[in-house]
This record gives sequence, C-alpha cells and structure tokens, in this order.
Amino acid sequence: MKKVIKLTNIFLKNSLSNMDAQMGISTKSKSRFLLYGLLFLYFAGLIIYLSYNLLDGLIQIQQEEIFIGMILFMIFGFAIVQTIFSSINVLYFTKDSEYLLPLPLKPYQIILARTNVMLVSEYLIIFLVGCIPLIMYGILTGAGIVYYITMLLAVILVPILPVLLISIIVMGIMSFAKLTKNRSKFQLFATAILLVIVVALSISTSNMQDDLTNEEMAQMLVKANGTIEMIKGYIPTIDYLIEALTTNNLLTTIVEVLKAIAITALSFVMYMLISQKIYFKGLVGNLFGGGASHTQKGIKQKEYKNSKLYKSYVGKEFKSLARNPVFLMQCLIPAILIPIIMVIITYAGLSSDGMGFEQINQMVGQMPINTFMVACIILGVIQFFTMFIYIAITAISRDGENAVFMKYIPVPLYKQYIYKIIPNIIMYMVTIIITLGMAEYILHLSITTLILLFVVATIMGVLQSLVMIIIDLKRPKLSWDSEYAVAKQNLNLIFPVLFSMLNIGIMVGMVGLLKNINVYLGLGILAILYIVATIAINRYVYNNQYKLADKII
Repeated sequence: MKKVIKLTNIFLKNSLSNMDAQMGISTKSKSRFLLYGLLFLYFAGLIIYLSYNLLDGLIQIQQEEIFIGMILFMIFGFAIVQTIFSSINVLYFTKDSEYLLPLPLKPYQIILARTNVMLVSEYLIIFLVGCIPLIMYGILTGAGIVYYITMLLAVILVPILPVLLISIIVMGIMSFAKLTKNRSKFQLFATAILLVIVVALSISTSNMQDDLTNEEMAQMLVKANGTIEMIKGYIPTIDYLIEALTTNNLLTTIVEVLKAIAITALSFVMYMLISQKIYFKGLVGNLFGGGASHTQKGIKQKEYKNSKLYKSYVGKEFKSLARNPVFLMQCLIPAILIPIIMVIITYAGLSSDGMGFEQINQMVGQMPINTFMVACIILGVIQFFTMFIYIAITAISRDGENAVFMKYIPVPLYKQYIYKIIPNIIMYMVTIIITLGMAEYILHLSITTLILLFVVATIMGVLQSLVMIIIDLKRPKLSWDSEYAVAKQNLNLIFPVLFSMLNIGIMVGMVGLLKNINVYLGLGILAILYIVATIAINRYVYNNQYKLADKII
C-alpha cells in the first residue's frame, strides 16, 4: 500500500507542478495558495447563493428533501462526464507509462494509483459543488452532527461507482489497441464508443419504467421528487445514501451507510479483479502495438487553388483540432456532446417518468414563460455548457513551439488572433442552437425571444473568445511533450469556467435588480452591456497585438 500511495503522490505532483508552471507560480510561493483561495471563495459564494435560493423555495413547499437527491445525482453525473473525458488519457495516454512497466511494481499498484488520481482530481470539484450545498441544507433544516458525518461519507462514496464503471469500459475497449495500426485514431474511436455506451445506458435506464401502470405513475407523481424516486433504485449507493441523509433514525442511518460502503467495496474488489486481467493488454498494445499512420504524399491539384486567407487559416485551425484525438475530445467535442447528452436525458426522462409531454405542455401553459428571469435562466444554462469549450483558451498553446511562426508569416497578428478564435465562436453558436432548441421544445418561446437570446448569447461567445485568447497569449504553454498537457494539465482552463460563472453572477444580479422588467427590454440591456464590453476588449487586442505576442518565442 505504501507504493500505491507514493505512486499516487508522484502522479498528482506531476499534474499540479505542470499547472503551476503554466501559471508562472512557484510551488513554494504563497501567491499560489492566495490564487487558489480566491478561486475557492468565488465559487463557494456563488454556490451558496444559488443553493440558498433553491432550498428556500423548497422549504416553503415542504419538499426540501428533494434537494438531497438532486445534489447526489449531480455529483454522480459530474463523475461520469469527467471520467469519460479523462480516463483514457490518465490510464493509457501518459508519457510515464513506458517508464513504469520495467519497475518492480505489481499490476494492482499501478491500477490503484491511476484510479486514485482520477478520484482525487474529481474530488477537488465535487467537494466544492457537493459539500457546500449539502452543508447549506443542514444549516437551513437544523440538522445534527450525524447528518454532517453522513453527508461527508456520501460525497466520498457517490463518485466511486461511476469512476470504476467508466474505467472498466475503457479498459475493455482499449484491450483491442494492439489490433490497430493507428493509435491516434483508435483513441478517438475508443472515446466515441465509450460515449455511445454511456448514452445508451442512460436511455435504457430511463425507459425501464415503461411497464408501470397509470396508477403507479400517479402515485409516484404525488411526490415532488418522483423522477428521483424512479431513478435512484438503479444506483444502489445513491438510494441508500438518500435514505441515510433524510431519515431521523440513527440506526437506519448507520445501516444505510453500511450498505453503501459494502456495495462500493464489493464493486472495488470486482474492479481490481477485472482490471488486472485486461488493463495491461491495452497498455502494452498502446505503447508497443501498431505502427505510425501513413501520410498521403500525393497532393491534388485542387489544393493549389487560390483560397481566401481567412478560410485557409480557419480551416487549418479546424483541421488541427479534428486530426488530433486529444484536442478533438477535450476542446471540440464537449461543445456538441454535453448539450446533446442533456437533450437525450431530458427527452428520455420526459417520455418515461410519468410526466408525459401533454402534462408538461399543460404546466408550461400555466406558467409565465416569456419573462426576463426565464430568459436569464436559459442564458445561464448556455453559459454552463460553454464553459467546457477550450478552443480559444488553447489557441496559441496548441501550436507549441511552432507558434513563433505567427510572427513571421505575412499576416497581421490581430487577424491571426481573430482567425484562431473563430472555431471557438462557431462551436459556441452550435451549443447555443442546441440549447435554444431544447428550450423551445419544452417552453414554447416566442420567435422574438429566441432571436434575442441567440444574439445576446452569441455576443457573450465573441467576448469570451477574445478574453480567452488574451489569457492564452499572456500565459502560453508552448513547451509541452504531449497534447494531454495542453488540454488537461493546464490551469488556464479554469478561466472559461470563471468567465461563465461571472456571466451567471451578472445575470443573477440583473434579475434581482430588474425583476419585473419586460423580457425584450431586459435582453436589450444585456446585449448593450456585452456589446460595449466586446468592443472595448477587441480594441485592446488590436492596439496591443504586438505586445501580446511577446511571450511567443
């Protein structure tokens, strides 16, 4: 076990040191802790505000226990999404793998250390988005010490099952790595297969209640948390932990927690037994199996045809993203995948949880939909989805040491900056369209409101793209030995999240100040605010285009 702990520490220190170096922070510097502290306080404050308002509304209708299920399912879902995008890289596509194999380490020690890294990296966020809301619940409901102990155990236990499940699926897929001649394409193929499996499982789980009678459906709908009640049975640990957190009986709490711990421990044992059989097949196949992909040397005459500069440059950016599996999966795909997964889950949930589309339409018809608050909620959802688009924040870093050629080609730097952020803006707009399509399907918004929402969200996307490329220019990561270091081991990726959270905070403030304002007038004010900010940032980029490139060397 000592070797596992040491190996885990080494992996974690490498990741953290890479991020600190990217930010220009010494690992011994006090400013390092100050920066992390400020980030923590910002997120904590926003989460406290949102949790308080949601809980206050639920308490008024005596349905506060729904909050427990919502948070635990959110943790579970976050763990699934995060593991999908990190498991293949952490388990297989790290440069230190080839150095580990000759060392006197047993297979289970390497597997445990890799799994620990995934869990610890997820706990850093999960403790923030999970513990704070659950602590708020305890404070507002006057819970005792037993609740807080159970809450901490719940936050620790819930992410383990999704990490183990997704990792096993990844190992099963990657065990065929030795059969491929192009490992880069196989990585993309493996991730795509993983996503298909997870989405299929989500849909099948949602549809498992189709055989319920109308009476049973009606009884479940009596409870405000009917959806949670129907889903939690398929995730035993969440089922037991919800019961442990909401009961007032100490014995029941202990029994339910022990059940959750037992299932998690049993799952971990099965995980280790299976992984030791299949993990190293994929690892060895990835490191030593297959060969390099052959490049096509023939050049077609049409490639020499004149093309407009912006088309060529933007096309080059898209090709570099599409041809590199790591950049594709970490920077490009989330813009499409995350909203689509939400659409699928929403559709499956509405069609199978007893709350049919007719009932939804009736409920929506009785609600004031065309309001500024609803518009801001939709914009907030868009901001949540787009915080995972990392195209602009890595626009310079992805070029690595070749970025210096930006200074030598006969194209103004300002134009190059704009061309580099166009893919980010396009993917931003794709996310906007998917989200607005889902909102229109559920809420039946007016065409004018949809157009205004699209315009405001697009302006936010342009502003975000400009701000992100400025950050990447000021803190570029040009010396890297693997694409994974740019796409994941890069603390700059926190800035899209910060920008989205700031926008959400602004909209929350606007709703508070302009609660009864007309939706069109409110969206117009938002549009003017972000247009002014975008013009100012764009002017800054233009006036400082050469100074911003000082660190590209």
